[in-house]
Order: sequence, then structure tokens, then C-alpha cells
Amino acid sequence: MKRLILLLPMLLALLTSSAQKKELIEDKPTILKRAAEAFDAMLQPGALLHEAVIKEQLIGRYVLQVSFREKGDISSVFVVSAADHDTRSQNRFKDLVHQQVLPFKMPKGQQYRIEQVFDLNAIPR
Repeated sequence: MKRLILLLPMLLALLTSSAQKKELIEDKPTILKRAAEAFDAMLQPGALLHEAVIKEQLIGRYVLQVSFREKGDISSVFVVSAADHDTRSQNRFKDLVHQQVLPFKMPKGQQYRIEQVFDLNAIPR
């Protein structure tokens, strides 16, 4: 038991040090392109956002203005337009997108904005 207690911190340190770090992207066009690709990937089968949309039976086609900052955190989500939806789906989907994190990081102090189309009605169920 004593050895296990001594090995646990060393194991945690090893796992933390070997964790994959996010790629730093500094070119604005590349950042916007990669963000669009990441949002598309979030609605692919197996992704957490996709699973939530299916589980909660969310519907609609949305154009969202999504702002994000240096560590990939989503700072705001604004609904530009919505079609074939209900209010519950719109509000819940907006909240789900706001909770996402992009798989890359950007220069410190910078914030970026993208308009992205999310068609939940086109997702195979």
C-alpha cells in the first residue's frame, strides 16, 4: 500500500507530461479554416456534440456567429439566423456550442469570430 501511494504521484506526473499539447496556429486565415473544420467535425458521428444533438432530439438549421480566444475557448455564441427549429432546440444547441473547445490554440490576447452553418436536420438519426 505504501509503494502504491509513492507510485501514484510519479504516475500522474508521467501522464501529465506526456499529454498531447494543442497546436499553436498564428495565421488568421488558417485559424478560421481550422475552426470551421473543427465545428464540422463536432457534428460527425461519435463526437460529443453530435451525441447530445441526437440524444436531446434537437432540430433546426442555424447560422451561428462564434467567437473564440487563445486557448480554443468559445467566448460567445450569437444566433444570426435559424430555420426549421423550435426555441428549446435553439437555446440548447447554442449552449452546447458554447461549451465546446477548439483543438488548437492561438496567439495570446487575440479573439477571432466565425459564422458557421449548423444543419441539425441533416444529421442521420
